Amino acid sequence: MLLLDAGRVVPIARLVVAGWNEEPPDSAEHQVRKAVAKLRSRIPHGPEIIVTDGPGYRAVVETGQLDLLSHQQLLREARQSVAEGRPERAAAQLREALALWRGPVLAGSGGQVIDAASTALEEQRLTAAEQLYDLCIDAGEAAEITGELRLLVDEHPLRETLRSRLMLALYHCGQRAAALDEFARVRDRLANELGIDPSAELIELRERILRQDPSLVRVERSIAGSPPPVTEAPHVLPFDVPDFSGRSSELKWVCNAAGRTPEGVPTVLALDGMGGSGKTALAVRAAHQLAGQYPDGSLFIDLHGFTPGQAPLSAFHAQGDLLAAAGISGDELPTVSAGRSARWQSYMRGRRMVLILDNAAASEQVRALIPSSSDSLVLITSRPRLTGLDGVEWLSVGALSEVDSQQLLRTTLGGERVEREPAAVSELVRLCGGLPLAVRIAAARLANRPHWTVQRLVERLGDHNRRLDELTSEGRGVAGALLLSYQSMPGQQQAAFRLLGHHPGRHLDTREAAALLDTDVLTAEDVLEELVDVRLLEAREPGVYTLHDLVRSFVQRLAQEQREPADGQAVQRLLDYYLRTAEQACDTVFPGRRRIGHEQEDQADNEFDHKEKALQWLDQHRDSLLAAVDVAHAEGLLWYAARLPRELGFHSSIRGYDSSANVALEKGVSAARQLGDRSLTRLNLMNLAMGKWRLGQLRDAVGRLEEAVDLSRQLGDEYGEAECRARLGQAYCSMGDLERALQLNQEVSTRAQELGFTRLDGSSLSMLSLILVRLGRFEEARESAERAVAIFDSIEEIQLSVTALNYLSQAIEGLGRFEEALARADVALERCRRISMPAALPLVLARRADVLVRMGELDEAAESADDALTKATSSTGDIYRATVHLSVGRVRYEQGDLDMALAQQQLAHDIACRMELRYDEACALWGLARTAEAQGRLQTAREHRLAAHSLFSLMKVPEPVR
Repeated sequence: MLLLDAGRVVPIARLVVAGWNEEPPDSAEHQVRKAVAKLRSRIPHGPEIIVTDGPGYRAVVETGQLDLLSHQQLLREARQSVAEGRPERAAAQLREALALWRGPVLAGSGGQVIDAASTALEEQRLTAAEQLYDLCIDAGEAAEITGELRLLVDEHPLRETLRSRLMLALYHCGQRAAALDEFARVRDRLANELGIDPSAELIELRERILRQDPSLVRVERSIAGSPPPVTEAPHVLPFDVPDFSGRSSELKWVCNAAGRTPEGVPTVLALDGMGGSGKTALAVRAAHQLAGQYPDGSLFIDLHGFTPGQAPLSAFHAQGDLLAAAGISGDELPTVSAGRSARWQSYMRGRRMVLILDNAAASEQVRALIPSSSDSLVLITSRPRLTGLDGVEWLSVGALSEVDSQQLLRTTLGGERVEREPAAVSELVRLCGGLPLAVRIAAARLANRPHWTVQRLVERLGDHNRRLDELTSEGRGVAGALLLSYQSMPGQQQAAFRLLGHHPGRHLDTREAAALLDTDVLTAEDVLEELVDVRLLEAREPGVYTLHDLVRSFVQRLAQEQREPADGQAVQRLLDYYLRTAEQACDTVFPGRRRIGHEQEDQADNEFDHKEKALQWLDQHRDSLLAAVDVAHAEGLLWYAARLPRELGFHSSIRGYDSSANVALEKGVSAARQLGDRSLTRLNLMNLAMGKWRLGQLRDAVGRLEEAVDLSRQLGDEYGEAECRARLGQAYCSMGDLERALQLNQEVSTRAQELGFTRLDGSSLSMLSLILVRLGRFEEARESAERAVAIFDSIEEIQLSVTALNYLSQAIEGLGRFEEALARADVALERCRRISMPAALPLVLARRADVLVRMGELDEAAESADDALTKATSSTGDIYRATVHLSVGRVRYEQGDLDMALAQQQLAHDIACRMELRYDEACALWGLARTAEAQGRLQTAREHRLAAHSLFSLMKVPEPVR
């Protein structure tokens, strides 16, 4: 079945009918899928040959891989050769095509569908043979084919068209009596077996043979189904716009599909896409390009499926308009549906034309317009995918690429104006979302206002609330196009789409939709798929959907303008889902963290069974969660605005988007204060402080943490106080107050053990290790770090174990065990990459580089240091950047590249001074002193070394470890 329609989608429903006729079992679809799976496993490269596509499967094969496609290609070439007046070449191509046959195709009992296909293929073979014999007779080669003809006539004794060729061949060979005898044979057989007389065409041929009609030498043979002669072929395609841009792959797809259709059946291609996506322009461009291959003309009709103020055109009226465009007078048009449909099919039969059925609303509207027997090309455009049409190949027309969108602007506005503002043009294309209608309107507005810069229009489009108004011109606009799609939907579907306007992001999944719509996941998926069908949503991957930016603007405006009382409950359900699921995901990724507000909740309800799944959910929903905080704050749903930011803070600690997460955490603090909830205020202050610490904003971090400590004491929250004091110790360590940091972390470690707060015990021990390393107490640092790693491994906490392993590597390096230090750094690197920690990765790579320098492996050290620098440059986290520059500087110094070493050390010094990273500042000064000394700048070296000694002394760092 798939090879019979190679290259086309065969719906599962059609495969079911083929397998079981009209009485399939309940498991039929399952059995089809099972059979496909088996075929894929048994056929070499099976998954590449049988692909899932939309509602069914498609066989992907080249013409040379399938004899049927080769046969059909040769038939097309033969037809083209005849049209070019090259009968000898056509005859050779027909013989080559017929030589591919080995016998009956799909012989045996295969069910109704297979049997019908077998019959159609046999009919195709016989038609090709008859065409070949016509060419041979015309070429004077009648004697050579009479033997073949007799064999075929014996196989098909009732086929009158074959018998007529045999009679004519015998006549051309001078065997007039034998030709008349063939007529007598078929007349008797028809009378005996069917009780009918020969056809009028065969009787006429007999009479002409009897009177030896001279015209039989170049007879015009009557071929069943040939069209009546017409004086002029209709050509009514719309204007092909000269500034058409892009769509090269789509045009290639149309041309390829038109070239591989079997002879005698129409090529039916359906282009679907959201309003304004350029479907009509694409169809018209393709039709103009292919018009030369369809000598019988071209027809176009707008079916008004989505036209303001007009009802969709019925098939009856469409047939009338098409026939009128073809030159058929109104007097000849039947006034009843069946008669007009028959008249339309009769007109198209045997013709080779291009037919564009534009702006269709439903399958029923176009089904009766598709020619049943014709070599024509039918191009259908519609917003929804017309899945009710069989034997159709679909192509969804999406957004233009940035390059094609810019080319459209360049063609409209001129290259000079576009090239003058390249950044503004790129932003304009982004704001238009690659939608051709939007780009054209934007271009038209700029062309109409030559005094405007592109940046001026970009600024106007930047207002999200006005964007759709800006993309309107002379009654034509994106909003109007989308409104037509919305108005065409049933009321229940409209309500569901409007509710999606309360979703805060571009991407949504079935669970989010289920929360908004207050239904189960499967029903929500059905609703979303229906919106995909009408091209108001895009299916991104299974279960995940995307709103085009302009559709998002439209539906958000719709949701605000048509807001109903129940909408608030829908928003609250979505926020409930976000909070519950985000907490579960973070509990999975960050095991052992303190649970807030629902300590007794059953952990068995957690839907995430492993970290990767939980982290993937957080990654996919990050933007929506950030926007949800804004929505909650704006809607006055302060409890959600105060609770959600914590989860973003935790996620950001791995993924490194602290600038955005901190904005949410600031709103969390504000919401908690408005609620008067000191516990949530403390929580958000602490998480905000850590986000600021990662960005190097240490003074701000300390201020937030000190307030959080005070709130914890007011609440009598021992756990909260211990957490905040541990974070204070971390900030003090970064600022170089090592004694204070040491005291805090020792106290917190003891208190965490008393409280049974395992995660906090591990993190305080980890930080304690770093402090001890800086103080030169390497053995104590090693013990502390090893305890921290053991704790984190026991609770399967990967993120914090990376940091602890990094500090453990430093401690072991300080003890002079370089191989072991490198091994610990490598374990940290593997874990860091396993869960993708962009903020911590530069630090771990720099750690490896430092150890490798001590080992004398400078090439590998340089590779690791350069990688660290690259990653640090692309990371948003600043707290480790000075450390990375210091590491690169050490490597370059040891390699003798003093200028590069100096540049890296100076960068490290500048960053450390700006962030008040006193220990890193001292290290940078020490490195600058070494480099200056090596360059012979001894006075500068003494100044740097003196400054470094002063800082190290303030921090009480022993001289041997400076």
